[in-house]
Amino acid sequence: MRRPLAPVALRLSPEGGYTILELAVTMLLMSIVMLVFGTTLASVQRTAMKEDALGQTNDQARLALEEIDREMRSGNVLYDPGLENGTGAGALSSCSGCKPYYTMRVYTQTNADTRTNGDASGFVCVMWQIDSSQRLLKRTWPPDQPENASAWNIVATGIVNRVDGTPAFQMDPDPLKGSRTLNVTLEANNDITHYPTGTVTLQAAFTGRNTSYGYPVSVCQLAPS
Repeated sequence: MRRPLAPVALRLSPEGGYTILELAVTMLLMSIVMLVFGTTLASVQRTAMKEDALGQTNDQARLALEEIDREMRSGNVLYDPGLENGTGAGALSSCSGCKPYYTMRVYTQTNADTRTNGDASGFVCVMWQIDSSQRLLKRTWPPDQPENASAWNIVATGIVNRVDGTPAFQMDPDPLKGSRTLNVTLEANNDITHYPTGTVTLQAAFTGRNTSYGYPVSVCQLAPS
C-alpha cells in the first residue's frame, strides 16, 4: 500500500526593491552627473561657436584686405584718410558719420566688380569706412558723379577699430614713398564686449601705381553724403 505524499512547502523568493532613501540618493547622483555633463557640453558648444564666429570675422577681414590691395594696385589718386571730415588744413568733406583714419577713398581702375560703376575708361571712385556698428563698408561712384553712388555694401563685421581707438587707414609718412602707400590695420573681434582679449590684428601696406601725374585730384573729391 502506497503512502500518501507529504505536502511540499512552496518557497517563494523574497521580492527585493529599493527603499525611498536609495531612490532619492540615486536620483541625486544622476542629477549631479547630468548637471556636470550639461555644463561641460554647453561650455564646449559656446567655445566652438565663438571660434567659428571669430574665424568668419577674420576671413572677412582678410578678403577685404585683398580687395583693397587690388584697388590700390590700380589706384591713381589716393586721398589722405586723415583728412576725411577732418578739421585741419586740406580737410575733405566726407560721408555722414565718416571719421578721419576710419575712412579712405581712391580713384582706381581695378579689375574688381567696382569697375561696372566707373566711367567709360573703367575708372571708379571707391570709398571704404568703418562705421559705429563695427562694420567695414564700401561704396563706389563714377568720377565727379557722387549723386550716382552705390549703396553701402557690408564687406566685414566685427571690425572694432573705432572701439579700441586704433586707426584703420593711414598714409605712410615716409616722404620717399610719395604719399602713395596706405597702411591698413584692421582689428577683428566679433564680440569684444564679452571677449576683449580675443581681438585679432591684421596689418598690410598697399602702394598705388601712380598718384602724381596726369590725374586731377578733384576727380573723387566730391563724396556722397
